[in-house]
Amino acid sequence: MRSMLIFIGEQEWLNKQIEQHISESKSANFLFFSDKLASTQSNTELEILSSDHYVHNKNYRQYLGTEQDLILFEAFDDFNIDAFAALSGTVVAGGLLVLTINKNLFNNSEFVRYFINKAEGTDSIYVFNQNDNEQSFPVIALDTDKSENIETLPLNFACKTYEQQQAVEKILRVVSGHRDRPLVLTADRGRGKSTALALAAVELLQQDNKQIIITTSHSESLAIFFKQLEISLPQAKTAKHSVSLGTSNVKFVPLDVLLKQKPSCHLLMVDEAAGVPLPILRLLLSNYHRQVFVSTIHGYEGAGRGFSTKFIKELQQLKPQSQHFHINQPIRWARGDYLESFTFDSLLLDATLPKVCLQQNVEIEYKNLSGSQLLLTPGLLTQVFSLLVSAHYQTKPSDLKMLLDNERVRLVLQIQNEQLLGVVFLLAEGDIEQALSADIKHSLRRIKGHFTPQSLLVHCAVEQAFEYNYQRIVRIAIHPELQQLGLGHKLIAQCKRIAIEQGSDFISSSFGANAQLLNFWLSNDFSIARIGFSKDKASGEHSALVLQALNSKSDVLLKSISNQFNIDFQYLMSDEYQYLPTELMLLILQQLPNPYLSLDDQQVLIDQQTVSDFALGYRVFSCCAPALQRKFLALLQQGKVSNLEQSLGYKLMIRKVIQQQSWSEIYAEFNLTGKKQTMQLMKEFSLYNWSVK
Repeated sequence: MRSMLIFIGEQEWLNKQIEQHISESKSANFLFFSDKLASTQSNTELEILSSDHYVHNKNYRQYLGTEQDLILFEAFDDFNIDAFAALSGTVVAGGLLVLTINKNLFNNSEFVRYFINKAEGTDSIYVFNQNDNEQSFPVIALDTDKSENIETLPLNFACKTYEQQQAVEKILRVVSGHRDRPLVLTADRGRGKSTALALAAVELLQQDNKQIIITTSHSESLAIFFKQLEISLPQAKTAKHSVSLGTSNVKFVPLDVLLKQKPSCHLLMVDEAAGVPLPILRLLLSNYHRQVFVSTIHGYEGAGRGFSTKFIKELQQLKPQSQHFHINQPIRWARGDYLESFTFDSLLLDATLPKVCLQQNVEIEYKNLSGSQLLLTPGLLTQVFSLLVSAHYQTKPSDLKMLLDNERVRLVLQIQNEQLLGVVFLLAEGDIEQALSADIKHSLRRIKGHFTPQSLLVHCAVEQAFEYNYQRIVRIAIHPELQQLGLGHKLIAQCKRIAIEQGSDFISSSFGANAQLLNFWLSNDFSIARIGFSKDKASGEHSALVLQALNSKSDVLLKSISNQFNIDFQYLMSDEYQYLPTELMLLILQQLPNPYLSLDDQQVLIDQQTVSDFALGYRVFSCCAPALQRKFLALLQQGKVSNLEQSLGYKLMIRKVIQQQSWSEIYAEFNLTGKKQTMQLMKEFSLYNWSVK
C-alpha cells in the first residue's frame, strides 16, 4: 500500500521535515513540488531546484504517467490541488507522499481544512500538527515492489498484465482489420493505458511504412508514451514528439493542426480524449478511418464520465462496429489502495450520477448556496461535482477549492423532489480599485477571478470595464438524461434574477466556441463581446465572451461593445477568423447588421445586377466578390438564404467570399476537383438564392 504524511506548521519546521525525508530516501525516483520563492527555500531544497527532481506549477503535467517512489509536495502560499491530484497518481505501490502545509495557509483556507478533515482517520494517511504536544512520526520504509500487481504468466509485447496485453492486441486490430471500427480504451489512472498505446506503436513501427499520429489536448502528458518508445526501440531515431524506425514513424500533432491540415496516417491515437470537446471528436471521426480513443474515466487527466456517457453512446450510433475496452487491474499500485480512494473521495471526482426523472406539474426549486453552506450537506456537494465532472470537460479539483475558498463564488442549484437537475457555478467579478485597472490596461499585472472586465478592458478597449459589476457563469451543467428539455434556459433565467437582486450590471460567460454552444447563449439573449484570435490548446476551439445587460446603464455599454465587435469582425473575418468553422461563422454572420443600411439604393441595384451576372456566368468571380459579400451578408441577416443545411454552396461562399481562403485550401477541405467545380457550385447557390427573392 502507498502512504501519505501531512505536516502542518511554521515554515522552518516544515523545511526540516522535507530535509529529513530527502536524506532518508534511498531512491532516485522522487519529485519535489514547491510554489515557494527561492529566498524561502532551505539549502537542501535549493539544491533540488536545479535538478530534474524539481516540479512547479507550469510543468507538473509532463510527469503524468511516470512512476515515483517518493513525492515531496509543499503548499506554502497556495495549495495547487490540480498538481497534487495529478502527482499523487505517480506514486507507486509501497511509495510515500509527503505533504507540508504552511500554518497560515491552513488557517486561511476553508478548502485546506476540509481536505485535512477528510484525511484524518483514513488508513495509511497520517496528519501531524506542529502545535501537538506529543507526536510520534511513523517510520515509513519505501517498499516499491510491485510484483503483486504483475501477472506471473508470460505475456506478449512486454505487457505487465493480461488486460494490458488485450488492449495492445485490440489497438493492433484497428490497423489490420476493417476500416471504421474505432476502439475506445478507458481505465482509471495507474492501469497502464498510455503504456499500452506505446507498446502497440512499438509493434507497428517495426513494420514497413506505418505512419502513426498521436494527439491530445496537453502534449506534456505524452512524456511516458515517448519514453516507452525510446526504451523499447533504442535503435530508433528520436526527435521532439517524434520517433522513426526505417520507413515508419509516430509523431504528435496538435489538435488544431490535425483539423486544419488533415495529415494522413495508418492510425490516429487520441490520448485523454475526454479532454477534447465533442465537436472536435466528431470531426476526427469523419476525417479518419482507423482511430483509438483513450481516456481516464475517473481522475484528473480527463473529464470523467462525460466522455463515456456522451461520446461512446454517439460513437456506437455513428460507427456501429466500434469497440470499447476497459482496463480494471491497476499496475502502479495494489487494488483497494487507500491513497487513491482518499484522493477520489476528498476531491469529489468519482463521478457517479444517479438516475433522475423530470416530473410534470411538480415544482422546480432553486437554491443559491456558498461553498460553506454546501459543506453542511455533503451528499448534495457530491451530487453537484458528479454533475459538473460528467457535463464539463474542464472541471478540475481546483474548482472545488475555488468554491470553498472564494467568497465571490456561488452555486445555483436546480432541484425537483430532492433530485439535482442542474447546477451553475457563478462568480462575482469587477468593482476593483482604479489603480489596479490602470495596471491591467498597461499589462503590468493580471488578477485572478476577474476574467470578464479584464478581457473587456484589454481586448475590447472598454476603459470603464471595472466600474461595473458582473456575475460570470463559469460552469453550467444539466443532468445528461434531462438535456434539450429547456432546463438550461430556466437555470440561466434564475441566475439572471439572482444577479439583478445582487445589483450586478451584467451576466456573462466564456467558453470554447462552437455553433451549438454559441447558439445556446444567443438564444438566451446574450450578445457576443469577443471571439478569441487563437484556439485554446485544451479545447481546440476559439474562446467566446458573451454578455447580457441587466439595467439601462449597462445596456448602453453593451450596445457599444456589440457594435464594436460587429465592425471589427467584418475586417477580421478574412484575417484572424479566416479558419473559423463554417457553422460557427454562419451563426456570427447572422448577428451582423445589414451592410445595405449604410448604402444608397443605387448601390443596392448595382450589387443585384453584379450578383446576377456572376450566377449566370457573365462576369468573373474577382470582379463580383465585393458585391457577393455584401449580398450574402444582407441575405443572412434577413434570414432569406434558403436550404443552408443541405447546401455545400453556402460553405464555399463563407470560405471564399467571407473568409477569403485560397482556392487550393477550399478544394482540399471539400474534396473538390478544382476551380471549375467550385465556381459552378457557388454559381448554383447564388442563382437559387437570387431567384427566390
